[in-house]
Amino acid sequence: MIERFIRSFKNEATRRILVPLSVAAMRKTVASYIFWYNHHRPNTALGGRTPEERYRRIPAACRRPRFEPRAHWPRGSPCAAPAAKVRGDPGARLELVVTWHDGQKHLPVVTLNRVA
Repeated sequence: MIERFIRSFKNEATRRILVPLSVAAMRKTVASYIFWYNHHRPNTALGGRTPEERYRRIPAACRRPRFEPRAHWPRGSPCAAPAAKVRGDPGARLELVVTWHDGQKHLPVVTLNRVA
C-alpha cells in the first residue's frame, strides 16, 4: 500500500510541479498532497472511495444519494452503475464548484452544490 502511495505521489506531485528546495517548503508540499490524497482523491483500487472514506467506512460518493438534474427522469429508471438513489425531487439545479487544496492548482477539489 505504501509503495502505491509513493508511486502516486511521484507521478502526481513531483512531476507536475516544481519541488521546493527548502526542507520546510518540501514538508508543507508533501503534507498538503497527503491530505488531498486521503480526503479528496477517489481511488479506483478502493472502489471509488478516498482512503479516508475507506478508513471511516463511509460509502463512496458515487454510491451516496445523488441529485437528478433531469426534471422528467423517472425514479425507477436504472442509471449508470453503480445505481444510486435520487435525493430530493428530479429537476434539481446544480452548480459545479472547483477549488484547489491549499491554493495549489494541481490539487483540485470538485463539488456539486444545489442552487435554489
